[in-house]
Amino acid sequence: MHYPNEVTAILEQLVQGIQQALPHNLAGIYPRGSLAYGDFNPATSDLDLLVITWRTVNDPEFTQLSEFHKELAQSPNPYATQIEIAYIDAEAARQFRPKQRYPTLERGESEILKWAEHGQNWILERWTIRAYGKALLGPKPDTLINPISPAEIIRAVCTRLKDWAEWAQDENDPDWQLPKSHKAYVVETMCRACHTLQTGTLASKPQSVQWALDNLPPEWQQLAAQSQTWREDNQVDSSINPTIRRFVLWVAASKKCAAYDATEPG
Repeated sequence: MHYPNEVTAILEQLVQGIQQALPHNLAGIYPRGSLAYGDFNPATSDLDLLVITWRTVNDPEFTQLSEFHKELAQSPNPYATQIEIAYIDAEAARQFRPKQRYPTLERGESEILKWAEHGQNWILERWTIRAYGKALLGPKPDTLINPISPAEIIRAVCTRLKDWAEWAQDENDPDWQLPKSHKAYVVETMCRACHTLQTGTLASKPQSVQWALDNLPPEWQQLAAQSQTWREDNQVDSSINPTIRRFVLWVAASKKCAAYDATEPG
């Protein structure tokens, strides 16, 4: 895929800087999310990446990487603060292990590298990288990441939906006061979850919205269509919150997830 020049430039800086920080501990660098799917939106997409290291990043390497990301975030490039990245050792990248912490840059904190616990969504990230990711550096990702079954994908989505349901039920969560662009993200994520529960595969958010427009009940088709007008809207509109809340809870109440819960021990 052809990226905007600014994206190409920042990716080149990332590859060079990571090589310098990890000269003897770098297996590969792989795009995630919209970069992997090929539907990167210059106006709204983040730069999502996975770095696979041969072994766990040590303290001196972490310090080097931290300094690099701080410097990169000061770049005039508009995408310098839109980076999400994680550094996972080869053994852990091959198969997800719960409750493990890895050096991670998260959304909104593009200059702060920290050790963060990775949740079930990283099963989904691995699937996307294995299926769609093209190496910026290193071998093909399917040589470093094990196959992931539809059952594993559905289980991971159902686990994440429990978190979303808890959020939806908390009307005092400050995220409800975020702008309409955030609500578009929520709706798109729920469309994606619906698609995965039906198919056992992962589509990109745009692909999932299109699927929703053809397959969800009319009320949610209308919401999915409306959400696309909010993607770059920075206005806060609390009047749409009840509908968003009902959609999240409707998705989280999926029979697929109820069946999964019934098979879980305890």
